[in-house]
Amino acid sequence: MKNLIKFFLPALFLGVLFNACLKEDFDQPPTDGTDPGLTANATIAQVKALHTIGELETIAEDWIVKGTVVGDDASGNLYQSFVIQDETGGIMVKIETTDSYTLYPVGREVYIKCKGLVIGDYNNLFQLGGFITDDGQLGNIIKVSDHLIRGIKSATPPVPKVRKISELTFDDVNTLVTVTDVQFVLADTALTFADPVTRTTYNRDLEDCDGVTLLVRTSGYADFAGVSLPNDGGTLTGILQIYRNDLQFVVRDMNDVDMSGPRCSGPVGPDPCANGPVPVVAGVDEGFESLADFDPVNLTGWTNIALKGTRVWQAKAFSGNIYAQATAYNDASPEMDTWLVSPRIDLTQAQVLTFETAKAYFTHDGLSVWISTDFQCDPTTATWQALNPTLATGAEQSTDNLWVPSGDIDLTAYVGQKIAIGFHYVGGSGTGQTGTFRVDNIKLGMGGGTGGNNPCENGNPPLVVGDLNEAFTSGANNASIALTGWVNKATVGTRSWIYKYFAADNNTYAQATAFNDTEANMTAWLVTPLLDINAPKTLSFETAKSFYVQAGLTVWISTDFNCDPTAATWSPLAGATIAGAPNVDNEWIFSDDIDLSSYIGQKVAIGFKYEGSGPGGQTTTYRVDNVVLQ
Repeated sequence: MKNLIKFFLPALFLGVLFNACLKEDFDQPPTDGTDPGLTANATIAQVKALHTIGELETIAEDWIVKGTVVGDDASGNLYQSFVIQDETGGIMVKIETTDSYTLYPVGREVYIKCKGLVIGDYNNLFQLGGFITDDGQLGNIIKVSDHLIRGIKSATPPVPKVRKISELTFDDVNTLVTVTDVQFVLADTALTFADPVTRTTYNRDLEDCDGVTLLVRTSGYADFAGVSLPNDGGTLTGILQIYRNDLQFVVRDMNDVDMSGPRCSGPVGPDPCANGPVPVVAGVDEGFESLADFDPVNLTGWTNIALKGTRVWQAKAFSGNIYAQATAYNDASPEMDTWLVSPRIDLTQAQVLTFETAKAYFTHDGLSVWISTDFQCDPTTATWQALNPTLATGAEQSTDNLWVPSGDIDLTAYVGQKIAIGFHYVGGSGTGQTGTFRVDNIKLGMGGGTGGNNPCENGNPPLVVGDLNEAFTSGANNASIALTGWVNKATVGTRSWIYKYFAADNNTYAQATAFNDTEANMTAWLVTPLLDINAPKTLSFETAKSFYVQAGLTVWISTDFNCDPTAATWSPLAGATIAGAPNVDNEWIFSDDIDLSSYIGQKVAIGFKYEGSGPGGQTTTYRVDNVVLQ
């Protein structure tokens, strides 16, 4: 505490001194709110579109943005910042002063002269600052009068969006929102918003009547940090923020809390045995696409239950993909034990099980997978045997968010029985075991009884399809492309095709590049499944390029492809238009509809081939999206 005081007092003195200087230098309209006579020529969305997550960009455009302050630092829950929004979205403005609410209170119109400012993000939270620090961080706006001009302050407060927790999206981040029909989880209602004594910031769990949760984050410096959380239900208003992939809610002051109504009645979350015995099915093919972001996994026949704590498996959306996730991160309960169990599956013939897992922020091996022949609703009364799939773990996969195939899990020994597959997560905030685990694309017994056999592995032949519509939305940003039936192979060097997500367009696509490659040469193939041309069909796709150096992308067709691109006979795909030097960077170019009628009666593969070379060489970036056969 002594060290904290030594640090805080000089900082407070400098902040007061700097704030005084700001007030002397501020060239602003009178406090009656006279219109400064400026005209906005850009929107907040346009400014945010300049930014790539994880980067810092100095704004060269001579733009003026107009927004209304929806969050200020009056209560102390925001520090050296305020939040503005317009009709296109919101952004946090970092300013080198405290008590900025005296200049920029909620309801004040603010005009921002953007040229020379820097756009960045803090773990995916968009922020507008003044400069790039020597260590590559986003610095606050110091030359305030050069960039921030106050306008009229409305006599009525800004009107928040009204949302359910399950309806919140990335587009709502940095905007004013009211979430309805909510309550703090029972485990938190005996607590305060934060700790005003030690100045410790805390996250508390808010939930709705469907069991969907949202983190409420409060600074220990907030003037309401020591207020007890309400026991009742109602609405909560505040600024929606994001940290990594977790949405967080920031209450501005106690006027935002309207929770004096009744709590949700009955149990929160799915009741696994509410509708009788677990149903028996012929197979499972579950990608969780029917669920919405933050929904508890509540699927017909599936059991989702917490044995310790209150958290269950939850649906999460990232880069266009929905999956099941379990984590003890920021859980108020000291221990967490939760099961996600499939319906009972009737194994009438030999089957294999496959699925994919990913992990993030690894602290422990919290995920295990089990099989039971006597499961009925309650995991604690079933007999479980451990399976031995390949799982994403700290030891085996160092890359967060990378999807790892389980491999083919042979269940021949269970033929003639009815089995259930259980995904078991254990962790706890009390022990620091807060790693996040994800599960997706669980397949068993669907599609001819071969389960999830992966084409082109273990001697399997390529997958044959009659049509195709691939937009690459199922993978995480920067992960190597892994799609059923597709071959993604580096034949020279080590780089292959990856998923790439562009936040401004909310689009994921396939990308290959030799930029910053340490290898001297690079050749990477991305090959479709075999396309059955049993009738007149057309193929189309889109390509884009950036940082053009060479025409590194070519597209080919083969009638004898059998998993290995180097062993196939390839011909250039006639009639395909590909992005090239004359095109604007990042502009999507349509290939045209390519007639494949000359291949009727054959099965063909389409190969996207990227060739480049290492540092300072042939490093054009190429992208492919929306590959369609119809």
